[in-house]
Amino acid sequence: MTLKEIKNKIYAILDIDTSAGEGSVYSKVEGYITYIIDGALKKTALYAKCIKKSVQLYFSAENGKMSATLPEDFASFCYVRAGRVYGRECFEIISQKIRTRCAGIFAAELVYVAFPETITADTDENAEIPLPENVMDTACYACAMEICTNIYPADVQRYMRIATEYDE
Repeated sequence: MTLKEIKNKIYAILDIDTSAGEGSVYSKVEGYITYIIDGALKKTALYAKCIKKSVQLYFSAENGKMSATLPEDFASFCYVRAGRVYGRECFEIISQKIRTRCAGIFAAELVYVAFPETITADTDENAEIPLPENVMDTACYACAMEICTNIYPADVQRYMRIATEYDE
């Protein structure tokens, strides 16, 4: 699904006329929709744990503890493989660093859940978003719920309909 298709789906869920001109609800929403899409995709992808990656880490001494820098797209810890598999209890994550509590680990493979690429106002409308279809659909409903409270603040019935679809 492309960014344009995601936007069109959100507009359809909200019954927003995309052919309307300046000053319309469409033009107001178009100004901030990409930022809402970015947040919803990150949150939904994290919950679904649909982007798993691995990276080689090299630990070095820092303030008397062995640590390594986490990847930029790190969202959640899965496990570390260094001769055997180590769980979360063997590591401490602080900011963008991972510290080992086990002596003798100098290099290891980190398997982690990653965030999708950031979507900004500069992102090409025809850019493919490489996430599963169910994650994309859920993110569309999450966006629609957030936008609904801004453009239809008194329409509780519409909001509840969208929230029910999101939950399902």
